[in-house]
Amino acid sequence: MAGLAFKKKWQNKRKAEGKPYDKPNLVTGANVQVCWEKFARYFEVELREVNVREDYYVMDPAKAVEMVDENTICVAAILGSTYNGEFEDVKLLNDLLLEKNKQTGWDTPIHVDAASGGFIAPFLYPELEWDFRLPLVKSINVSGHKYGLVYAGIGWVIWRTKEDLPEDLIFHINYLGADQPTFTLNFSKGSSQIIAQYYQLIRLGQE
Repeated sequence: MAGLAFKKKWQNKRKAEGKPYDKPNLVTGANVQVCWEKFARYFEVELREVNVREDYYVMDPAKAVEMVDENTICVAAILGSTYNGEFEDVKLLNDLLLEKNKQTGWDTPIHVDAASGGFIAPFLYPELEWDFRLPLVKSINVSGHKYGLVYAGIGWVIWRTKEDLPEDLIFHINYLGADQPTFTLNFSKGSSQIIAQYYQLIRLGQE
């Protein structure tokens, strides 16, 4: 869902500028979860993967930024690698990408895939900067069915601002007499995981 938002926002900007918008790409490490490969294939986005090394099993921020061009919809960093659980250096990625954006005039953003680390880092490493404290981080996803302590399958995605989720992706339905904005690829689905997550957040969460 975050990938769709990035693609749509990039396309809208390119259209407004009168530039081609048919060749979007996404930069990630080769260690990403398969959901990113599915997104790229299903929604026709070129996936540019930074190869891992024998001594470095996560995305190298410098190499990732080298792959960025004007058609890059975002760089996706992982907080909790699929291979070994390692956190990628989102702060360094943000700083390097800020510099490249300044040099080129682009505004390439960052998504943080915190599926594993999103419910760990805020509690164990509160000083670690990987989230919306970094200006280029526009969206974050986290899996409730991992360290959110809820059974499969539920995940969450949050955006930095309302403007980071394009309005033309949102459907407004009023089946029950009130406006209900919805942005999802699911249709009829039970709410038990949401209730379970709500309980865990109230019981174990912090304000």
